[in-house]
Amino acid sequence: MRKVKVGFISPYEAMMPLIDELAVEQDDLQITRAVGNLEAGVALALEMEQNGADVLISRGGTAKLIREAVSLPVVEIHISGYDLLRSIMLAEGHSNELKALIGFPNITMGAASIVSLLELRMEVVELSSAAEVESVLKHLKERGVRQVLGDVVTIDAAAKLGLNGLLIQSGRETLLEAFEEARRLFLYAEKNQQQLRALELLLDGWHKDVVILSDDGELLFERYTAFPRQPISSKELLELRKQLSSSPASSFVKLYVDSEAAFYVKGEVLEDRSGLFTAWSFEQVSFNNQNDAFTIAQPAQLPLIVSESPGMKTVRQLVESEDAARQPVLIIGEKSTGKQTLAEYIHVFQNRSGLLLTVDMDKFEQLPAFHVPEQSTIVLSYGKSADQETIKQTEKWLRVLGRDDVHFIALLPAYDEHVADALGKAIQVQAPALRERQEDIPFLVNQFLTEYHQQLGTQPVRLREEAMAVLSKYNWPGNLEEMKSYVKKIALAEKSYVIEKQTITSLPFEQPSSGDEPLFYLDPRHNLKEIERYIIEQVLKEENYNQTQAAKRLGINRATLWRKLKD
Repeated sequence: MRKVKVGFISPYEAMMPLIDELAVEQDDLQITRAVGNLEAGVALALEMEQNGADVLISRGGTAKLIREAVSLPVVEIHISGYDLLRSIMLAEGHSNELKALIGFPNITMGAASIVSLLELRMEVVELSSAAEVESVLKHLKERGVRQVLGDVVTIDAAAKLGLNGLLIQSGRETLLEAFEEARRLFLYAEKNQQQLRALELLLDGWHKDVVILSDDGELLFERYTAFPRQPISSKELLELRKQLSSSPASSFVKLYVDSEAAFYVKGEVLEDRSGLFTAWSFEQVSFNNQNDAFTIAQPAQLPLIVSESPGMKTVRQLVESEDAARQPVLIIGEKSTGKQTLAEYIHVFQNRSGLLLTVDMDKFEQLPAFHVPEQSTIVLSYGKSADQETIKQTEKWLRVLGRDDVHFIALLPAYDEHVADALGKAIQVQAPALRERQEDIPFLVNQFLTEYHQQLGTQPVRLREEAMAVLSKYNWPGNLEEMKSYVKKIALAEKSYVIEKQTITSLPFEQPSSGDEPLFYLDPRHNLKEIERYIIEQVLKEENYNQTQAAKRLGINRATLWRKLKD
């Protein structure tokens, strides 16, 4: 068995020789010692913990402070009867002057007994808090006391008042007892840690995300494999615990949906000899293996829509109307004209508190077993004209989810009478192509420029008028996706604060690629982190921002993808 790494923080220097003497005899202990009282001792303890200590040893108030600051077991050296007797007899032999021993009850009770039994001329004063030390010493000095016995704090305070201080020191037997207690604590903690590590390995292998709460709601254990952190707030979990505790059933299941996926929370009441506790597991829900067909969001902020052009002013008027809140909406437009953003705008503007569930009808196969919360919006996205099978699926959606509290929006590349008939009486909104939005182009360019400045730290903050004029005259066949890609390109290429016309002319526009291939640009001047970010963004876009599918394609787990997106 390896040696136990013990960190010994002595509150006074005189203890060090004794520690060194006894350490030679402790073959199974690797002892590191240092001198530090109170806050200085805490700093040393934290350093020892960082350097791999298993157990810490200290005395008095220093030990108590260390215990609050570290996660390691802490042995507190207690002042024994031998220590008190030794110190009292040393003080008694000095002179016949009036003496006093000052301390907390754990010291004064034993000291009072010794003084009484030996009939010594020594006053024993009990403290209730460290703040009393100075006032008690001043009072004793006024009464003629010249020598004081106590701990490090008391002796330091006495010296400032001109009193003779004698430190109550810990002896050999006390230190040996502390070493033995360190061994016991280490063996106990090591066994518990071994059990905990085994449990964590099992949960990792089973891909289980688990939280265990005590009977009073205190967190006892947590482990996440599929989720980067607890998927619901601590307040929500405590509320579920309250519901479970008041229920006659011993288990509880609830469906949650976050911005990326649906998941179940399952709670169980368990009992052991120490009482009741609750165990909670979190499990993601698969839409019948159709995750790439669904995107779930719960937007809270109204997306920014540029509407300086006449066409977009009409669009905004329609999506903000009362009819758009009560009736289904058909949003018609070419690829990348902002149809999804308009759907999100309707959802937030009309104060719908539920989910925004987008269904890619080109990938959709069958209706999943999925509960849609009230006040949700279902967005049916069609990349091409709907065929007979797609219309059947649309009608099925409407039958199953056609509740008064669920709103439907359809995104279409062109008007489709079959989808329109399936939805019934619907508001039609035509999303104009970018070539029809000349007045909006400068605002959109500046919006994207600001976005990349915030996300990527790009240098330029605006364009020269002649540079903006070039962008305004271009017809943007790829619409917003092409514009956003191009603005990123020029923002990264320009190293000054203003994008010049020369930068525009040196970086030609890209024609939209054939088929459904995404627009993508890599500049050899980009660093590795920038290239990685571009690839992640592109894969997310291709997977309709489904992080589970994107992570699978990238060969990483969702937690890693989440961290990279946050960087």
